Amino acid sequence: MSEHAESHPLWQLLPILVAGGAVALLGYQLGRAASRARLLRTPATRSDPKAVSLRELRNAGLTYRPIGDTGTPYPEWVRALKGKSGIYVIRELKRDGSSEIVYVGESHSGRLYNTLTRHFQSWRRSKKFWTGQYGGQGHDPGLTYSRNRVTVAVRVLPPERALNEEARLIARLRPRDNLLGQPADELEEAPF
Repeated sequence: MSEHAESHPLWQLLPILVAGGAVALLGYQLGRAASRARLLRTPATRSDPKAVSLRELRNAGLTYRPIGDTGTPYPEWVRALKGKSGIYVIRELKRDGSSEIVYVGESHSGRLYNTLTRHFQSWRRSKKFWTGQYGGQGHDPGLTYSRNRVTVAVRVLPPERALNEEARLIARLRPRDNLLGQPADELEEAPF
């Protein structure tokens, strides 16, 4: 490096800027780690025993259960969802015996039972209003599944946690019929 370049004021500031940036980055990372650790070790609060910690959500498995045949009453565990908020995951059984996650949904307004069971009811799709809505390809709010070909997992949550947990599960499980919230595999090629 030439003598002139070393005497430039920016070159004299460079070590200070680099050190300051490293300190700022370290402080940021330590702050995030402390915040994450605090969230993970925060147990359900004593004032709200139903609260679910972030660690419990991430480590909790989903238990899939059948919901009975069409025309029969829903099982007691489904009826117990009335007035509750949370998320549900619908898994469809294929002809070869395997299964596929087809839908993740949520209710944050105490209507988990209604929101879940609407997927197993008949809808009038002939209304012109639905034409071209929700991405086409047969996806509409009336998307239904045959009760005897699915199993369902439910997680009851406080209303303020349901939306975030739904988004997390859509990104993680990549259900076939959720059009919104899917992570992008790769960037689409520009048409020009």
